[in-house]
Amino acid sequence: MTVPASIFCALLATALAGCCTTAQPTLRQLDYPGTLLDPTKLATEAVWQQRVTAIWRPRNQEPQERGFDAALQRQGETLTVVGLSPLGTVGFSIQQTKTSIDVVNNIEDQLVIPPRFILLDVQRTFFPWACPEWCAQPDDGTRTGQLAGEEITETWRGGRLQQRTFRRLDNQPAGLITVTYKWQQQAWAVPSRAVLDNAWFGYELSITTSSETRLDPTPEPSESSS
Repeated sequence: MTVPASIFCALLATALAGCCTTAQPTLRQLDYPGTLLDPTKLATEAVWQQRVTAIWRPRNQEPQERGFDAALQRQGETLTVVGLSPLGTVGFSIQQTKTSIDVVNNIEDQLVIPPRFILLDVQRTFFPWACPEWCAQPDDGTRTGQLAGEEITETWRGGRLQQRTFRRLDNQPAGLITVTYKWQQQAWAVPSRAVLDNAWFGYELSITTSSETRLDPTPEPSESSS
């Protein structure tokens, strides 16, 4: 199923308390195929302050652009995505655990895109994907793996991920999701800038990370005393 780019306009309008002149189609959870990974697959526990800029291409119109500040956190078994309003208050937050997805929405309208869609884009961008945990990451070159009906191809240079693509094996939807990376802070666990071009649905996300604050590792739960 092809989802119009106006859907992403509706999402940003909601997140930013703005407005959108296009209709807001109803999305189902399964309209965006993909598998959410366990939050602990992102190895580093940290908070990342970010700026998200989205470009979407309404049919027969000029490309449109909108941006908002955000934060991403992985702590323990929880992944949290926060979207901020222009005033710096929390517009919405999405929290994924091993067993649930919880949403807090502080704006008048409901999120048009299901929270799972947002988590999928975050994970496609920042989580490890292309091979099992035992697979060595290359210093240079390309590697390809498959997961849950998708082929994932990665290009590496100097031990850093440069590009990642996702292709549905059944070609539904057709085309690629392509993520490209720039690394300016070598000590950070995530890139300074990542651009996700979603050709399935016709939008682009540019995510610029301005800071990384490492968190103390969450202690392993202790066994109950008998």
